[in-house]
Amino acid sequence: MCLLLETIRVKDGKYCHPAYHQARMDRSRKALFPESQALNINEVPIPKIFMCGIIKCRIVYDKEIKEVTFQPYTQKPIRSLVLVEAGNIEYPYKYLDRSGIVQLQKGHQDYDEIILVKNGCITDTSYSNLAFLSGDEWFTPAEHLLNGTCRQRLVDQGALQEIRITPRDLFRYSHVSLINAMLDLGEVVLPIKEVKSLQDLSMGLDFG
Repeated sequence: MCLLLETIRVKDGKYCHPAYHQARMDRSRKALFPESQALNINEVPIPKIFMCGIIKCRIVYDKEIKEVTFQPYTQKPIRSLVLVEAGNIEYPYKYLDRSGIVQLQKGHQDYDEIILVKNGCITDTSYSNLAFLSGDEWFTPAEHLLNGTCRQRLVDQGALQEIRITPRDLFRYSHVSLINAMLDLGEVVLPIKEVKSLQDLSMGLDFG
């Protein structure tokens, strides 16, 4: 039986945007475990020792909640990105098992993070969705491996526009932002010149 994962940002003792996480859990469980009873994120208690600051909550579940953990959140530094072919990797639900993605990372440890390219299109990093800046507007790849809660919220708010983006389109953008439940738009931003591909490196080119 496959296990699913929900990662939720907790700020000063409150879940951030719980409705989006609840909606994703409901969709996933309806598709994979249609006979299971409802789960309510807001009924998961936050321990008193995690009532201050930014906390990362991880809920592992299938038909029922299997494990809940809380820990102070620390964002790893991201200074370089490399494009990697995703192959046949599929990630329609937020599975706990990410072994296929982890395997792709192992071959590119000279970079802080990978960007997965599938069917010729930019999708996600190994742990986040992406937003690209053109002028004063942000765009997110229409093709994604997993539609994150932050991505969906920003699309709903009109802060992000969905568009097909290929590696050849990257020159149209000045910066890229990583976004997920723990990272809002603009918190981790890199110049587009820090996005490399193996072909660019072999030819001595960059996107800057």
